[in-house]
Amino acid sequence: MVKKILFIPLSVMLGAAAIGLAFPLLTGLPGSEQNIIPRFANKWHIGEGAENKPTMQYLVKYHDMEFLAEFRFLDKNSDSQDVDVIIDDKKTEQHIEHKMKIGNAFVFTDVSDDIKPYVRALDATVFSVRDTVVEEKYLVVGAEWGTVFVGKFTPKLKLTEYKETQFEFGNLKTFTISYKINDIENKFWVSDGIPLPVKAEYYNLDGSIDYTFELTKLES
Repeated sequence: MVKKILFIPLSVMLGAAAIGLAFPLLTGLPGSEQNIIPRFANKWHIGEGAENKPTMQYLVKYHDMEFLAEFRFLDKNSDSQDVDVIIDDKKTEQHIEHKMKIGNAFVFTDVSDDIKPYVRALDATVFSVRDTVVEEKYLVVGAEWGTVFVGKFTPKLKLTEYKETQFEFGNLKTFTISYKINDIENKFWVSDGIPLPVKAEYYNLDGSIDYTFELTKLES
């Protein structure tokens, strides 16, 4: 009986000591800001959730272009997915609608001449993340998402912030992924279960804006 009474406090003490020793090692790790152990966190990849057939509309500003691009994800098979693409040019007032196919690498495969300039702009903006994030990445603050190659610079792409972000259609829990070159910070935002980045701000090396885009409508 005496041994049992002594054994319980001793086990508690040993457990507390183990936690005390481990705590300095655990703090500052990816996910500590969200109280998530990295290996238990969700992952994001381009195309995640596209099988749920969402409708997504973006306002895209790229060089001298400004247009709305709406994607209505449709039926999906093992190789590709049908997507209704609707473009409304804010400057020329041109309206284009096409049903297209997008491959698993999120590249459009049947691009007509009239929509081609907008697809090129989308490749350089909304879809550009596919060139950097080529595999699943952890959704935890502090996680590294790869290396960016910009001329002689090779900054690390990292997930830097987790917060609720306001959009025209409502709020989303978002993760900010960014890299810095000197005083210039380029960043985009993703949200768990949404197949494309929901927002981005990118600058040239001289500090001038290269492009921005932001989700303006989301329906599932």
